[in-house]
Amino acid sequence: MNGYNWSHDKNIVTVFSAPNYCYRCGNEAAIIELDEFMNRTFLQFDPSPTQTEQAHTLKRTPDYFL
Repeated sequence: MNGYNWSHDKNIVTVFSAPNYCYRCGNEAAIIELDEFMNRTFLQFDPSPTQTEQAHTLKRTPDYFL
């Protein structure tokens, strides 16, 4: 739920790139940053709004499609 998940005694990490996957999971997304010494930092992103929260937003076609 926090954008990444460790497994196999912290030998494998799964990083989730889609926050609130399919608007139903409520998970965060994350990016892992590794420096030259393999120190890691996770940047986490809040879940995207649910579809009902998006209902009040106005949808329009981006100008580059016109």
